[in-house]
Amino acid sequence: MSKTGVNTGQIFEQLFDNVLPRKGYRIIPKKEYERFVPPSITGGRHIPDRVIETPDGQWLIISQKWQETSGTAEQKIPFEVIKLIHTLVSSNNRFPYAYLILGGEGWTPRLKEFYLNGGLSRYIVGHDLVRIVNSDQFLALVNRNRL
Repeated sequence: MSKTGVNTGQIFEQLFDNVLPRKGYRIIPKKEYERFVPPSITGGRHIPDRVIETPDGQWLIISQKWQETSGTAEQKIPFEVIKLIHTLVSSNNRFPYAYLILGGEGWTPRLKEFYLNGGLSRYIVGHDLVRIVNSDQFLALVNRNRL
């Protein structure tokens, strides 16, 4: 990813860091993830983009993928879903589900729609544990306190 893409992805993440607390969501500091997040399917630490606590005390994992221009982020989505499912299943029900947020305009339109419309359901067991949404959908859910 180009330096511009990295910076834009960081801005994408920071957008949610500003919005979530204003709506009553608590963002867990990354240094505390080890207490909350089980090891990755690869054996190492799984460090999701965000772990949050909802206003009603539910814990959620948020993964964010930014695609500014055509590239490989969109091809990594199936493995990200698998890693998230593994984390959810291994967490002793701490996390009921996770969100995978797709942002940016560099996605192949057909592939992005495939992901957003449940296309992985035919291929990945447990796909329903990961809610794949675009950034506008996620912001609407946050604004309505519906995560």
